[in-house]
Amino acid sequence: ITKKEKKKRRSSRWSSSTTIRRPRGNPLEASEKHLKFVEQSKNDHPKILFASRGHQYMELKTLCLESASLRVFNLLYIPRRQYIEISGSCNGLVCVYRDREVYSKREASIYVVNPTTRWFRQLPQARFQILMSKATYTRETFTDINPIPRLAFAKAKLCDYKLVWLYNSDKYNSDAMSLNDGFTKCEVFNFRANAWRYLTCTPRYRIFNDQTPASANGLVYWLTERYNGETKVIVFDLQTETFRLLPKNPAASSHPDHIDLCILDNKLCMSKRKRGTMIQKIWSLQLDPHGCDSTMHTGCDIEEQGDPTQSSLW
Repeated sequence: ITKKEKKKRRSSRWSSSTTIRRPRGNPLEASEKHLKFVEQSKNDHPKILFASRGHQYMELKTLCLESASLRVFNLLYIPRRQYIEISGSCNGLVCVYRDREVYSKREASIYVVNPTTRWFRQLPQARFQILMSKATYTRETFTDINPIPRLAFAKAKLCDYKLVWLYNSDKYNSDAMSLNDGFTKCEVFNFRANAWRYLTCTPRYRIFNDQTPASANGLVYWLTERYNGETKVIVFDLQTETFRLLPKNPAASSHPDHIDLCILDNKLCMSKRKRGTMIQKIWSLQLDPHGCDSTMHTGCDIEEQGDPTQSSLW
């Protein structure tokens, strides 16, 4: 084999690699370069990511809408018996994680993944994961602590990406390292420091456990448990790392299990279905000129077809 052929083989091996070297400085700066590349490129990029149980490992699959092409990869090699969570997309990046490992000596991991380039980075465990792994699980305790509030992966307007884990305080996550013994605890992961830290001031309202937080414009939103017959919305500012309540919740009288939060057109949207009907009501949050929360405006009412007694609530 000639030197020219050897050089060609080496270059081809590098081009087929599915990993990307960790950049110096902030590792997520690579995502900003990726976004610019996507904007300038006309290639068919994946738009949908979902996970399924393969023969041996959990499979991550990406779907390109333009060509309907499906790509399957076992990038993280998570055993198929393990249950994982996937965060919402944040500038093309997602967070794949497990909140705890039940009946297992394996550590609960957290990964930031770029499904397009298959770049990923493993992050250190949150204190919440460490404490939950030390809990003694029985059928009663497992039911008591399940489900767990999901992780928020978002980017502030003027600062870095952040992971925010807000959860209710209980005997399973009691921690001497926490500076707050209130109703909730909150951990924030800073990518530059590569470390988790507790926040001192957290909401005095317990949050609804079975929900996925929504985030837009540097703000993260959660629903609370019902207080005096009302469901409140907690707002977290990623820049100042402070909490507040949304002034008005149009669905306050509804149970949080009947309310959904999502982001449409870069705005917080809320939907609920009126019990006994097939009408889905949707509101969107309008911001004032300073970017602060203003009021929720009714977007539309959707009347679905079918028997309302046989339809599940969103």
